[in-house]
Amino acid sequence: MCVLCEGGTEDDLFFGQMLKIASKGFTVMAILGEPTWAYTIGLMQSFDHPELVVSNLPECCVSSILVPLTDRIRGGELFDESSPPVALKWGTIRFGPVHHQQWDKGRLDSWLRYYRALGGEPPFERALQVVWADEGGRFPDDPDFVGDQELYDTAPRHNVNTGMNRRDRRRAKYGHGKLRP
Repeated sequence: MCVLCEGGTEDDLFFGQMLKIASKGFTVMAILGEPTWAYTIGLMQSFDHPELVVSNLPECCVSSILVPLTDRIRGGELFDESSPPVALKWGTIRFGPVHHQQWDKGRLDSWLRYYRALGGEPPFERALQVVWADEGGRFPDDPDFVGDQELYDTAPRHNVNTGMNRRDRRRAKYGHGKLRP
């Protein structure tokens, strides 16, 4: 459900995120534009673990990846760029860096807006990209990789919130992607 699409306010959105973080230690923000991406909010605050970012997957697959990983983090496991690949029911993943400019160029804008709304000092900006393997077990750095996966280990060329029109900009800025019928 998209709070803003359903007529809610930004405060309603932040309140819902705060409740999820208070109960589970994190929430997930999914942006269903082109390309799609999703990321966690709350892992740094709750578990001193970098936030997780995943790209170019449908909403159902994002949950199949982030839920088991966050369960492991909640259980005390820590991941970083040097962690070995992890086999999940969905497939194999590994962790990659997220360039610091991704924060400045809007990739994790709802994370920033959430912590600014709370006031005080936000957690340190750290994130890991969850990089998924194709059906053959190949990752994007393999020349035979089959798939379309945007990697965030470099600085973006532009602010990702500057879409072609107002609707696209709002979808990226506020993290909502459900369109009204």
